[in-house]
Amino acid sequence: MNYLNKIAMLLMLIAIIACGKRSEQNTQQKENNSTGSTTEQQNNPNNPNNDPAPVTKTDKLPVIGSYTGGFTASVYDNSKNYVYENRITVFIDSLAGDMMYGRSVVAGNNRQFKGKFTKEGSNYKAEVTEPGDDKYDGKFTFTVKIDEANTNEIYMEGKWQANDKKLDVTERTYNLYKKDFAYDPQHSLPENVQWAELYGSDPKFPDRIESLTAEVTKYNGSTTELKKEDLQNLYKGDLEIIRNAIYARHGYSFKNRRVRFIFDQFVPWYMPVSTDVRGQLTDLEKKNIDLIKRFEEHAEKYYDEYGR
Repeated sequence: MNYLNKIAMLLMLIAIIACGKRSEQNTQQKENNSTGSTTEQQNNPNNPNNDPAPVTKTDKLPVIGSYTGGFTASVYDNSKNYVYENRITVFIDSLAGDMMYGRSVVAGNNRQFKGKFTKEGSNYKAEVTEPGDDKYDGKFTFTVKIDEANTNEIYMEGKWQANDKKLDVTERTYNLYKKDFAYDPQHSLPENVQWAELYGSDPKFPDRIESLTAEVTKYNGSTTELKKEDLQNLYKGDLEIIRNAIYARHGYSFKNRRVRFIFDQFVPWYMPVSTDVRGQLTDLEKKNIDLIKRFEEHAEKYYDEYGR
């Protein structure tokens, strides 16, 4: 066999081996495609079960996001001291197949939920349930509507039903509008907070009504370093609301009923999104909170003998 024949035989052998490897790779790729997995997925430490990648991409769906508004009592025990309306924020976090995942934040509670949804045109109908290990857990049934004829406005309407039928309120309705939360230290308390009555009365003084005063709107503890001269003559209720306005700007959901009443009913920019905002407070806010607390301890509760 001459030199040229040897070269030709060697090239043929290389071509045969290469074709065999390509065939093996194609077979493996077909197997991967049929199971919904890829080499990247199989080697991903965040996917130890080699689960298929989610089919639904949720990052661009308009339904994903937060919805906020009034959470109004519709079935209740009229003999009880219930709250007629709280402010709620409902988050739709993700969709996978026919399942919806999210959470609700209201009255100092932050509860996860999940359940099935169906899509009808541009609308989403869902029935989701909270875990059930809290006395205030229940079931949300709602429709998310995209008003394509009106600048694509997106809103949610539906009802919530309590698991515990012995609660003061066992059903609430809501009509919420999609809104993104944004912290804004410039948010100030509106003038209609002035002279607002604080929720509840002191059993020791049933003839007195505790109210805020006009001073409550003068101080912003998120933008201005407060001085003792600013606070030393303020009443207890004013100090309490000035301090809690700092938390409200960060979207804190108040469990305290009297504070919650003020922000839910009188403050349009307020949006509850969290039950713990301590990590978001600025150094200035922390300093002002500490100062206000010291004056709250010794402040007078009522601004005159008989209330306003």
